[in-house]
Amino acid sequence: MRAIVVDDEKPAQLHLQRLLQSDGRIDPVQCFSTAREALDFLAHHRVDVVFLDIGMPEMNGLEAAEYIQQLDQSIRVIFVTAYADHAVEAFELQALDYILKPVSPTRITKTIDRMAGVMSFYNQAAATAEVQESEPDEEELDLKAPGLLTFKHLDIFRSLEQSAEKHKWRTTKSQELFAFLFHHRGEWVSKEILLDKLWADLSQDKGLTLLHTSVYQIRKLLKEWGMTGKLEYNMNRYRLITGNLVSDVEQFEQAMSYAAITSANVQELRQIVLLYRGDYLEEHDYDWSRAKSRELRRKYTGLVMDIARWDMMQGRGGQAIELLMELQEREPYSEEICRLMMEVYASMDDQQGILRLYHSFTLVLKEELGHQPEPETSKLYQSLTKR
Repeated sequence: MRAIVVDDEKPAQLHLQRLLQSDGRIDPVQCFSTAREALDFLAHHRVDVVFLDIGMPEMNGLEAAEYIQQLDQSIRVIFVTAYADHAVEAFELQALDYILKPVSPTRITKTIDRMAGVMSFYNQAAATAEVQESEPDEEELDLKAPGLLTFKHLDIFRSLEQSAEKHKWRTTKSQELFAFLFHHRGEWVSKEILLDKLWADLSQDKGLTLLHTSVYQIRKLLKEWGMTGKLEYNMNRYRLITGNLVSDVEQFEQAMSYAAITSANVQELRQIVLLYRGDYLEEHDYDWSRAKSRELRRKYTGLVMDIARWDMMQGRGGQAIELLMELQEREPYSEEICRLMMEVYASMDDQQGILRLYHSFTLVLKEELGHQPEPETSKLYQSLTKR
């Protein structure tokens, strides 16, 4: 992966450059002190990611990000700033990540892991496109299969010969209709259900008008983006056939058929973990997606814990703890995660690690929920700390 760093403060610029080079997955890393210098460079050179400071004179990072997306939509933008005030605005510009200064090695590793996971998804989508049997027309021959991201935020991408393009939804309701039909892909959904789920606050006539408009926009998307799928209509019902559309959630669910973690599948499953950027359709907060979101979150939690157990059995306790600490950020009240972390610390003969973890977990439960740890957790702690 190739990157540039844009920051008007030289020390911060050099610090981030050193962290990226130490990780080893991004090379080369070039630095610029102004957004205009960086934009001039990007006009003639291709990079994968731009680490962009927000608070810069003349042109700030948010404005620069808009120009970068116009130059090449495949470039990932990661904001690096001392302030959290612009986080919402940054993610509206589809930033891959938002890092607060001072940047630590652990934090930059997580960011690069996330980027590697996204790029792996697109590579897999391209590979899938090459082996799928379809009959594209002449306008479709130079396109690879579109990719759909559903974890955290719904986005559709397609790869062209030299770049990638992201679909810009005309309305939030056409986006939600696509999400709802994809959620029920292959199934017939009646007009009545669609109106009730998406346009319940409008009159039937107004709702039908907006439904038809959104259907038109989705069909236009399918045609213009070379998708082999269809949005079918029959007996007052709609059905989405996904065709060559490759989605992260389908890849994730297919991988969940593993019987056990082995040396043969562990690396592939680590890549699957990276697909989980956030909960299913998390940022949209659709009522109808919550049950599915909870189900996928349980599967993700189980997968990470299984990999961590495998790491522990292979003598990689430190790697297991890193996985579980990130998981605990999502599930801070999970007794099961806490118990597994204590077992991993015990496998490393790290008594201090067990003590720190148990007491911090107990404090969180008491202050935020008014609870004490479950008896099973307390008993495990006592058994592991006996001298």
